[in-house]
Amino acid sequence: MANSEQQVQSISASVAALSDRGFVHQNYSASLSDINVAASTSTAIAVPKGAGTRSIAAAASGDNLVALETTATVQTTGRSVKVSKDPRARLMFYLSCISSVFDDFYTLCKEILKENSLSNIECLLMYRDYRALTLEQCDKVLILCDVLRPDLFNNKCIFGDAKKCGNLTNEFYKVEEVEKSLAIQNEIIVKGEKRHVKKIMYYDASYLEENYFEPMRLLEHRLRVIRKGKHLDYETFTENYKVHLLLTLIFPFWVVVWVAMCLHEGDPSEMPEEQTEP
Repeated sequence: MANSEQQVQSISASVAALSDRGFVHQNYSASLSDINVAASTSTAIAVPKGAGTRSIAAAASGDNLVALETTATVQTTGRSVKVSKDPRARLMFYLSCISSVFDDFYTLCKEILKENSLSNIECLLMYRDYRALTLEQCDKVLILCDVLRPDLFNNKCIFGDAKKCGNLTNEFYKVEEVEKSLAIQNEIIVKGEKRHVKKIMYYDASYLEENYFEPMRLLEHRLRVIRKGKHLDYETFTENYKVHLLLTLIFPFWVVVWVAMCLHEGDPSEMPEEQTEP
């Protein structure tokens, strides 16, 4: 029995386009028979602070047509900031970074801290204002960091790749995929568009050491107290000053120690270091 369809033909080509127009490379392919046609093209495109690809595929059979265009781009979005060397500021900066790439960050934080107010969570991420945190708030930062460990997010929304960071210890990227579809069936036209945007962070080896592991080691003594539940009896700053004042009255030389402690709080050796935030 003879086959009535004509022989299927395929055509493919690859060309380099002009770089000043943003196109780097293009691939085309097509196949056809006597009643069916299919074609696709893939184009590498340049976007500000990143790169991407655009793919178009179409198929037709009789009066029916389906076409799909997918554009995927990756762009850097981070900006350089200064972060204090204080372990509280470093941990707050770590949480701020995770909040930018993990979609359910605030929901999870509310569950961990049994907290309903979003503002009470957001203040724990304001690393520039770390000195304004109360002892209770500092404890909450430690609790969150103890639960939200880097290994929970590694290779999911944060990735170790020093080359992606340039001269910094970390860098943020926006990954966006837009899918546009067109279908014609029985003279009915259906159009659709789906958009998915995700942020990810790349880091080098020093990022986690400086912003998580080292500050967690420095505050390990406080974390042990929290784990034992002894942190619930909070000592206020007013009570601290009362103790210092009492010691000064009894031992006048203590005022020298007190002044030295205040000067250490603003030690210029703890100058902020450059990092990247979203």
